[in-house]
Amino acid sequence: MKVAICDDSREYRALLRAYAEEYFSEKHMPLELFEFACGGEISASAEVFDIALLDIELGDSNGIEIAGELQRKNKKTVILIVTSHSQYLDDAMDIHAVRFVNKPVSRERIFSALEKAVREIDEKMVSFRLKNNQLLRLYASDVVYIEVKLKRVTLYTADGSYEVQGSLKTISEQFNASFFAVPHNSYIVNLNYVKSFKRDEIKLLPPYDNVRISVASRKQSEFRKKIFEFVGDDYSAKNSH
Repeated sequence: MKVAICDDSREYRALLRAYAEEYFSEKHMPLELFEFACGGEISASAEVFDIALLDIELGDSNGIEIAGELQRKNKKTVILIVTSHSQYLDDAMDIHAVRFVNKPVSRERIFSALEKAVREIDEKMVSFRLKNNQLLRLYASDVVYIEVKLKRVTLYTADGSYEVQGSLKTISEQFNASFFAVPHNSYIVNLNYVKSFKRDEIKLLPPYDNVRISVASRKQSEFRKKIFEFVGDDYSAKNSH
C-alpha cells in the first residue's frame, strides 16, 4: 500500500507516520510511506498513491487542490483530510474525501480513517488488457488468484480464467486490497478463497479445490501472520500445522 502524508508541520508528519506504520503493521499489510512538507513536493512526485493524508493549508498551496491533482493522476487514490480548518468541510466533500479528521488527531481517529480508506480500496474495480487486447473490468474481490507461469500471467475468477497482459509486478499494483496476499513470487491469492494451509502450501475453495499454491520459505512467517489477522486466531488450530 502506497501512502502519502503531506503536512507543513514536521511534528504532524512524524505523528501520522507513526500511526500509519502501527496500523499497517497490525494488519500485516505492506506499506510504502512517503512524506511531503508542501503541496509542490507531492505534486512533483511521480509516485501514484493508494491513500493520501493531506492537510488543507500547506503554505504554498491548498490541500483541496492537491487532492484534485492526485485524483486526476489516479482516480483510485483515497483522500483523507487531516486539518484544523473545519471551514473546508464542504470543499472536502466535493473531492469525495473519505474522511475529514480534525486536529489534534488521535490514534483512534487515524486508525478509523485508515480502516475506512482500506475498505474503500477493497471495494474498487480493477481493469486489465487481455491477450486479444480486449478490456477486462471486474471487482477485485471476484479474483480468486493470479499466477505467472512461463512469463504468462493468468487471472482466475469463480467464473473462469483470463490470460492478461503485463507482468505480475505491474498487475499486483492493482491488487492492494487487504484480502490479497503474495505467498510466492508466482502468485497473488485472495484470502477469502483459502480453504486451508500448511506451512508451505495453500488449498483453495471450489471451483479451485484441486489447486495447490506454494508458500515460499521466506514468506511463510509473513503469510501466516496475514491470514491469522484476516480470519482470526482460531483458524490456526483448525487449518494449519
